[in-house]
Amino acid sequence: MNSDLTNISPTFYGISMVPKNKWREYGFALLTIAGSDGIVSDPELEWLTLDMAKEVGVDEEIVADWEEFDFEAAELDDIFSSFNSSALAGFSKLLIYDAIRMSSADGDYALEEKEQVYDAARILRVPQEVVIAIEALVDLEQAANKLRLTIL
Repeated sequence: MNSDLTNISPTFYGISMVPKNKWREYGFALLTIAGSDGIVSDPELEWLTLDMAKEVGVDEEIVADWEEFDFEAAELDDIFSSFNSSALAGFSKLLIYDAIRMSSADGDYALEEKEQVYDAARILRVPQEVVIAIEALVDLEQAANKLRLTIL
């Protein structure tokens, strides 16, 4: 395996290898979107730095960069200028999916977060109907998780 790539679960993300240097900006984009309501809540930050970072194998150095990132001063256009989303099929849609998941981690997908998700989708050329479908998917997953916790 090339040391410049991170091996992630293809069964969850639909891709198996991501360039390690892309995770930094990916996290910065997620923080900028989730922080658009004025705060990155503890559950949102934990979703990024613990749950997602562990799931995809992000280096501790990158997690530390995320924790120090000034999301209030960030601009999505600047962050996305370093992306080459065409290099990974579906990368833009994955970012939108994770942005919605992270922004919802505290139980409140705020209007400002939703607007920022749609702005990110516009920049990344993800059609609005795809964003609506991704939002529905996240809602469905959250409902399934609640049901599982209720039953078990």
